[in-house]
Amino acid sequence: MRIIHITGLVMLLLLGASSYSQEVKVNARLDTGAMLIGDHVGLKLRFEGPSGSHVIWPAFNDTILGNIIVIGRSKVDSSYSKDRKSLTLTQELNLTCFDTGFYTIPQIPFRYRIFPDTTLQTSSTGLSLLMVHTVKVDTTNVIKPIKGPLNIPITFLEVLPYILISLAALAIVLLIIWYVRRRKKNEPLIRLRPKVKLLPHEKALQDLEKLRTRKLWQQGNVKEYHSELTGILRTYIEEGYAVPALESTTYEIVEALKAQGEFAKPLLEKLDRVLQTADMVKFAKALPGPQENENALNTGIEIVNLSVRTVALQHHDNTTNQINQKPQA
Repeated sequence: MRIIHITGLVMLLLLGASSYSQEVKVNARLDTGAMLIGDHVGLKLRFEGPSGSHVIWPAFNDTILGNIIVIGRSKVDSSYSKDRKSLTLTQELNLTCFDTGFYTIPQIPFRYRIFPDTTLQTSSTGLSLLMVHTVKVDTTNVIKPIKGPLNIPITFLEVLPYILISLAALAIVLLIIWYVRRRKKNEPLIRLRPKVKLLPHEKALQDLEKLRTRKLWQQGNVKEYHSELTGILRTYIEEGYAVPALESTTYEIVEALKAQGEFAKPLLEKLDRVLQTADMVKFAKALPGPQENENALNTGIEIVNLSVRTVALQHHDNTTNQINQKPQA
């Protein structure tokens, strides 16, 4: 009788695997017809119909026929044909069962409307047969005790996160200690090196050497070369001798330095010659040759060096005179 029952169910599955209603086709298909007890099997639901179909998707509880359990379900996926005239809806159910035997998944009804017709229609899937079996156990073999847990060696990659966490924690602790000690001593957290302020003549000599390395006049930039050269000298005079050289003419600069008496006459003549040459180049009244360009820079360096030496000697002589003029006790 059981064989006849199974044969009848198989014939039902072959004859009614899917049903049609007008232009609609519905289907429910299992991944496999047999599964091991406690294993998983997929049930795919499919609806095909016109693009104007409005489908009331079948709802499922957590069990089908009591023993077959629904443990997961996907979202209903929709797609259209290339001509957008037909619609396909699909959903995957994940099933399991913990009792052996043959199970028949019943017909699943799909209710739908095909607009503009508002009549509610129904199409049902065919029956699905599922066999749930268990693992055969050889009772002739001797029952063996349960094996204990295996000792698996710990790898370096498993320990690495703990090492990194420990190092990070140690770094944080050391940082806190360093911070507290700094605060107690009233010391700044970050010590910045104070910028060394160059003296006017040091800055001028440094800028003149930079100008030499740029090789402006060698590249045809004669006007820019002489402009920067005189700019360095004017800045030096303004910062070192309090003469507004950047806003004064060459004549005014020379006269102001002459009035101060700190520049010797030969030195003033050299300064006047360098500034005059730059003025001529600026107004395109002269184009110095290579030797003149090179000499102008060397003369600028000589002016700075000699002016510093002259001032130092004058300061020394003044100090000596003041000492000699003090009345002796």
